[in-house]
Amino acid sequence: MAHVREIKSHLKGIRNIYQITNAMKMVASARLKRAQDRILSNRPYAFQLSDVVRNLSQKLDEKAHPLLKSRSEGQTILLVITADRGLCGSFNVNILRRAQSFLKENTLCTVLTVGRKSHDFFKRRAIAIHRSWMYLFPEIPYSSALEISNELINLFTQEQFKEVVCIFNEFKSSTQQKVTLIKLLPIRTEKKSNQLDSFKNSGMYLFEPSESKILEELLPHYLATNIYRMLLESFSSEMGAKMNAMEAASKNAIEMIRKLTLEFNRARQDMITKEISEIVSGAEALK
Repeated sequence: MAHVREIKSHLKGIRNIYQITNAMKMVASARLKRAQDRILSNRPYAFQLSDVVRNLSQKLDEKAHPLLKSRSEGQTILLVITADRGLCGSFNVNILRRAQSFLKENTLCTVLTVGRKSHDFFKRRAIAIHRSWMYLFPEIPYSSALEISNELINLFTQEQFKEVVCIFNEFKSSTQQKVTLIKLLPIRTEKKSNQLDSFKNSGMYLFEPSESKILEELLPHYLATNIYRMLLESFSSEMGAKMNAMEAASKNAIEMIRKLTLEFNRARQDMITKEISEIVSGAEALK
């Protein structure tokens, strides 16, 4: 009897877990659809703006703006973007593992984090965090991307920093996310070989009102737009990973419910058979 009650209690707990994981899967699925729509509307503008800035920077000397200036020495600014919560498979683990590997290869680093998971990870390992942003998801206001961008610009324009690198999860599909490392600053001016001919024939740029004024407005906006895209990519990747993790958990719960139900029925049948046997034995003893 005690064994039957134990199985029944376990079965009830697994059913409750299934209800939670199934609900979380549906929430993640709905959020993923909205996040995908935001990415699809943002990507063309962000990529086109990147092309414009890189084409423009080819025509200019790196001294034209501080964000174009390359340095051979100095610290690296590392921006790590993770989720605020778990229950999304290896989403956070893969990013943090890549960040940890980067820090081993580049000892002179100033770390900035987006997401509670990355903040807690570095804090537990006594790695100094210059600044953290948490709980930006799922809303992801553009003002937050602008704030991050301004902080990176303020740091990079100081002479002790040579580059800004970001590690985040790039969204490929609902089942595939790619850990990506991107160099944000200085803005790269190298041109791909298949674009050289079109670049040579593109003519000269005429600046109005002036070269410095245009770059002063365009380059910070370019950086903020890229960071905003990375935040959107990261959140979509998180929702895809969470949806898959919760779907796998729900399937496992269903399988455990099936096995426990079978075990419960067998235990109950054995108990009933035993009781019937005892009754029959007692009746025989009374004759």
